[in-house]
Amino acid sequence: MRFPCVEFGRVESSRKARDGILVGYVDRFLNSSISFFSSFFGYASRRLKLLNRIATVKDDGTVEFEIPGDVGAPLDIGPNEFSHGTIEEEPPDVADLQDIPPLQIVMLIVGTRGDVQPFVAIGKRLQDYGHRVRLATHSNFKEFVLTAGLEFFALGGDPKILAGYMVKNKGFLPSGPSEIPVQRNQMKEIIYSLLPACKDPDPESGIPFEAEAIIANPPAYGHTHVAEALKIPIHIFFTMPWTPTSEFPHPLSRVKQQAGYRLSYQIVDSLIWLGIRDMINDLRKKRLKLRPVTYLSGSHASESNVPHGYIWSPHLVPKPKDWGPKVDVVGFCFLDLASNYEPPESLVNWLKAGDKPIYIGFGSLPVQEPAKMTQIIVKALESTGQRGIINKGWGGLGNLEEPKDFVYLLDNCPHDWLFLQCKAVVHHGGAGTTAAGLKAACPTTIIPFFGDQPFWGERVHARGVGPAPIPVEEFSFNKLVEAINFMLDPKVKQSALELAKAMENEDGVEGAVKAFFKHYRPKKAEQESEPEDSTVFSIHMACPCCETWANVLSSEYVMRFVR
Repeated sequence: MRFPCVEFGRVESSRKARDGILVGYVDRFLNSSISFFSSFFGYASRRLKLLNRIATVKDDGTVEFEIPGDVGAPLDIGPNEFSHGTIEEEPPDVADLQDIPPLQIVMLIVGTRGDVQPFVAIGKRLQDYGHRVRLATHSNFKEFVLTAGLEFFALGGDPKILAGYMVKNKGFLPSGPSEIPVQRNQMKEIIYSLLPACKDPDPESGIPFEAEAIIANPPAYGHTHVAEALKIPIHIFFTMPWTPTSEFPHPLSRVKQQAGYRLSYQIVDSLIWLGIRDMINDLRKKRLKLRPVTYLSGSHASESNVPHGYIWSPHLVPKPKDWGPKVDVVGFCFLDLASNYEPPESLVNWLKAGDKPIYIGFGSLPVQEPAKMTQIIVKALESTGQRGIINKGWGGLGNLEEPKDFVYLLDNCPHDWLFLQCKAVVHHGGAGTTAAGLKAACPTTIIPFFGDQPFWGERVHARGVGPAPIPVEEFSFNKLVEAINFMLDPKVKQSALELAKAMENEDGVEGAVKAFFKHYRPKKAEQESEPEDSTVFSIHMACPCCETWANVLSSEYVMRFVR
């Protein structure tokens, strides 16, 4: 998951004052669906005082909440956009899917390979039903996408740079001014590449392309704005919760009490919006020919009528009761890579030579001290008498001073093949890697680096299939040994087998396709000129003086965007 860069502060303010300032800005941006005059001057000021008490910005840029005991009423500072109605529509059956006229569908996907892979699987299934699918993502994944048989279009942004930034900063705020321009340039490249991805001809063949529907993940900031300009439907899918709920907090927040769970989604959304607002308005004015979005609008409200699908097993995380019919939990989306994989002979021979190993790897995430981490891993395997496969990945793990017969160093291998050969897995907690391990009935230890990874670590532990997650900064020999011993417990293995059995009949790819067409509503020509119902609040719509007043507010607290 990637984040914008935003820096806040009162001129010559202390860090403590900045915490209050950040909350103040968040509160001002959470009025998208409430009447300006009745809420902002009265209700909002009360919420401002409350938020100053409960929210703190930590040094790593994450937001922590604590609800005081004297706060009696449940907190909610935004509309319940996703909970309208309680009746679920029946998804179309396979025959219905085959009868749908062919569409040109663009998928706008930002992230690492683990973020992209589920959408390759969904795109292939859509293609099987006769639709033309263009997957627009980073140039790093061109060969991966084309090999799968999908059309490719390059988005801006380098996921390796983005991942490195997030490993270092963990949250929203950069740790130093020098990092802001780099991160903002990455975001701008992504945002400005979205429109061409929807309407430019194929870069290889020159065949014209005009998207009739968009599938996107949230980090493709600007997706809803492009859909608005093109007047085509959009469906958002993601591997982590992005819809407000009272059942668990936003994965990118640290909330101590349930009363703040729903609030956390509003805060995270506002922080992201503050970091990209100027770039989005540039896009709207210069490329999309749309009116700019104003200070008191929020990005979350602009998605309130957009259907969302979540790519995880309902047996691991059931759909929250306060998510309405526009939100689906479709199941994990697996891409079959194992059937075409030919493992190297050295790996096959090593696997045959002893007991099943423990897999340890962190995918495409850069490791800060790879030599030290490798030493810890090898020592822990030796101490517990286990064999291990170390995936070197982008992090540079596995540079051993001398070979160890109980360790195999691996460059790259499909997880759906590899994890079936393993007794347990230790990894960063990406949604796709977590899914592959659970499907293979592997007890799992998650070493979260950032983003949604702590969330998946907590879910795995709550389900009884792994120990409590070990944050990467707390990774140590003793903790890894404890985690390995936990996974070797027969009761944990039994729990992993039971979860894998429950997931056995799930087809998340088919579930995603059915969810997409369940909510798909083509635009009718006569309706294109009519504005849609929306909870987006624009101060332009209220009165001219409101924008002036908002500018006064913005001068009280300095908001510095490095351009």
